[in-house]
Amino acid sequence: MNSLRDGIVDYLELRRSLGFKLKKDERLLLDFAQFMERRRAAWITSKLALAWAQQPESTDPNYLAGRLRAVRSFARYRIVTDPRTEIPPTDLLPRQRSTFQAHIFRQEEIARVLAASLQRRRGAKPISRWSRYTIFGLLSVTGMRLGEVLNLDLEDVDLDHGVLTIRNTKFGKSRLVPVHATTCAVLKQYLEQRNAFLAGHSARPFFISPLGRRITHSVLELSFRRLSRKLGLRGISDATGPRLHDLRHTMAVEVLRQCYCAGADPERRLPALSTYLGHTHLNYTYWYLHQNPSLMQQAVTRLEHYWEAST
Repeated sequence: MNSLRDGIVDYLELRRSLGFKLKKDERLLLDFAQFMERRRAAWITSKLALAWAQQPESTDPNYLAGRLRAVRSFARYRIVTDPRTEIPPTDLLPRQRSTFQAHIFRQEEIARVLAASLQRRRGAKPISRWSRYTIFGLLSVTGMRLGEVLNLDLEDVDLDHGVLTIRNTKFGKSRLVPVHATTCAVLKQYLEQRNAFLAGHSARPFFISPLGRRITHSVLELSFRRLSRKLGLRGISDATGPRLHDLRHTMAVEVLRQCYCAGADPERRLPALSTYLGHTHLNYTYWYLHQNPSLMQQAVTRLEHYWEAST
């Protein structure tokens, strides 16, 4: 029987072969292995797993639940080779229902964000604002994940056919994202700015920083937070507020809203929307319907009309 640490390595290798990335799980499980080694514990028990999960002084119950979940998932794998393993019960540190509500941007808010992102800033190179403007706009019209946009390479953007290739996505898959001609026009405009800035030098990323490198999540998210405060979308001292990821939610909600307004059946459009967004299951796409009161009201109204027609 291999050691607990070796078992973790095998477990991660197996799940990654199925398309999971597990960066966070790897960090957590290796920390758990150190915890077990310090206690000279050879197998997992619910008591030890709980003690490790509750080590951080965190007030967020879902953070602690996530730590225990990582061990629980590994324990289900480990018990096959080590019957002494205890699988922590699911009611131990259960995940709390989230009260999170995504910010659904109004079209006027998106227009203000885009206009403000193009404004000149003292000391900033023009490519910075062009990158911000184009990325924010692309997020709003495609619903792509921020990481998917930032990971685009030059070869992934086919402006002749209006198709973006998204490689190695959140779930380890790739997909094609068709874009409208107006979006292609903006991307071509950005490409001209990009090439002029590079002045003959090559760069693999499509969206580049002033250093000619790939733009990072943290830099762009910080820029958006500053911009949203400037526009009054969040308070000066607010720790929370509209996020770039909410542009993805907004796009999905708008597609479903247009379905209702056109009298179409959103149920029939959901599979296509789910594929376009890169969801692995329709349940993830249904979330947008359940989380938006306006869409829920339209769904209820549609159901009432159906009942009235049936009686």
